[in-house]
Amino acid sequence: MNLRPMRRCFFLIRFCFLLLAGVGIPTCCVKESPRDVQALSDLEPWINPAYTIDSEALYGRLREQARALSAGMYADAYARTYYNRATEYPLIWVTRAGVDERADSLLTCLRETESEGLASGQFRVEEMQTLLDSARAYAYAEQDATTTLAKLEFLLTQAYLRYVCGQRYGYVRPARLFNRLLVDKPAPGEVHREVQFRALYDHRSEEATDSFATHALEEARHRRMGDFLREIQPSGKLYDALKTEYQRARTQGDTARQRLARLNLERARWRYPRPEEGRYVWVNLAGQQLTAVDTRRDTAFTMKVCCGNDAHKTPLLHSEIYRVELNPYWVIPQTIVRKEIVPRHVGDSAYFARNRYTAIDKDTCREVDPASLSAGQLCSAQYILRQEKGADNSLGRIIFRFANDFSIFLHDTNNHGAFRARNRAISHGCVRVERPLDLALFMLDEPTPLFVDRIRMAIDLPPLSTEGERYRQENPEAKPLGSFAPSESVPVWLDYWTLYPDGEGIMQSYPDTYGYDEVLEQALTTF
Repeated sequence: MNLRPMRRCFFLIRFCFLLLAGVGIPTCCVKESPRDVQALSDLEPWINPAYTIDSEALYGRLREQARALSAGMYADAYARTYYNRATEYPLIWVTRAGVDERADSLLTCLRETESEGLASGQFRVEEMQTLLDSARAYAYAEQDATTTLAKLEFLLTQAYLRYVCGQRYGYVRPARLFNRLLVDKPAPGEVHREVQFRALYDHRSEEATDSFATHALEEARHRRMGDFLREIQPSGKLYDALKTEYQRARTQGDTARQRLARLNLERARWRYPRPEEGRYVWVNLAGQQLTAVDTRRDTAFTMKVCCGNDAHKTPLLHSEIYRVELNPYWVIPQTIVRKEIVPRHVGDSAYFARNRYTAIDKDTCREVDPASLSAGQLCSAQYILRQEKGADNSLGRIIFRFANDFSIFLHDTNNHGAFRARNRAISHGCVRVERPLDLALFMLDEPTPLFVDRIRMAIDLPPLSTEGERYRQENPEAKPLGSFAPSESVPVWLDYWTLYPDGEGIMQSYPDTYGYDEVLEQALTTF
């Protein structure tokens, strides 16, 4: 409803007649009953200024609240923008009849957030309830009607936008939270480069937009809020399971489990594609575990993985494995060249020979002795430093390629002893897999025994079938299989959950390897 065009006398007359009718107004406000009302001025003795609504002042106080708002959650910006306009805008909650049942419905929803790990105090529910009770009882003890209704209007909108944005998209924007955690500092002696943040979250989650906030407010204003609130609720087996776990832990007083469930409930609100059907690979970096699932064949298996260390955290992302390479070269990332090789090994021929590193001139495609290159040449874009193929290659014998912006892959390793460690966050960011051959065969629909043996022979394993043995004997000079592609790209998720159901549906907890739970908890507590 738009209050600005209404004249102040409308409110004066309306409240005066309420006074005369004795509706909810204390008798101390009435001095004596008039015998005849000839003009508006005749009502002045019976008007209590505390009950007068001044539309100009109401809009002014809404703008004051908007300007003073210090956004604790991203949704607050939408409330601030809405009420900070210089032009007219319709009020959402305050009507000619007061504040109707929509406010009660919203407060009920906000109180129920405690069952999902949120505190109703974060929405200022009790403060709004007090203001609502005062408005309906005309009990303006400390503030006049205009101030009370302006504050109630603003707080209801702020809480409503927080709730609908949070339930639909998450109360925290993960990309903005996690992509400013890891600082990529210049190496010693490196010049002409500013301090940067490394991206750690690349799921490309959906986020609330201006149009979503506008639509939400329109739904509330036009009394379609009930259906809208049902539409924006999180859903899915994972969310329901985590919510049940949170409520169980809350009932039992298990505060540690409550905390885990609450933080992972927030992760479940983030809107990005989840693994559900078909063939896919899912890596839980917190659990340092890979799960390969094919729902069409009703098969699944798990294996250990090694992920990035604390200084080189593996980013969270979603992509598709499009090729499996056997006996790959390792093209050494420039960050490793710049930060680890150049400061210690420039001109060290023994180091380069021991690790079987060669340099490739991009212009001529010829090999160059890396020990002959200066620090500047190694750091330049002119040369590629790579490690030769073989069992001692850092990538091992198999690598799984998928598109991403971080040069991150799943791959074998030349250090299988690392899988015996409890904490396997040891890599520069790539994910090392415990059983690469099993994962490679998982990529195939119905491989023939011969094709399986060609993969095995390429990585120096003996054939298992008679067809494979015959192939080896008849083709002793045959070039080993170099790569193959799945019939369809296989989706892969690199994710992070500290509480997640296992294959039997039982909730399992995992160490907070990267400390993300603490970061997320702080963000949820302060919004």
